[in-house]
Amino acid sequence: MTTQHRPDEEGALWQAAAGLEEIVSDLCRRLQPFPAFLGMTTIQAIELDPTPAPVPDLGCVVLTPDGVVAELDLTAIPGVVGVLEVDQVEEFRPLELPVQARITYLTEAIRVLAAEIARQDG
Repeated sequence: MTTQHRPDEEGALWQAAAGLEEIVSDLCRRLQPFPAFLGMTTIQAIELDPTPAPVPDLGCVVLTPDGVVAELDLTAIPGVVGVLEVDQVEEFRPLELPVQARITYLTEAIRVLAAEIARQDG
């Protein structure tokens, strides 16, 4: 038996996702400073890794300081010889996800943000 969503159910899911996006944005504004990604001082982002992953084969999914769920692409490039041996270029690509996957990532974002706020508040 396949699961089919009626249009009103789909609309309700998108409404729920919009509410979660507002919560995520509010929580992001509370984080001062926003965490550095993997200890890198140049990138502010929080990795989102819900288990099991709702969409396989995505790269590194992160939450940006403005509350956007995005895929982070880090590319190493040769740096200036003698100053830096390797530099990096980062690109955040906002993800267009099915509504159920979006809700999963936003829920994970809320969990991670709440834990980080609690840690910062001591």
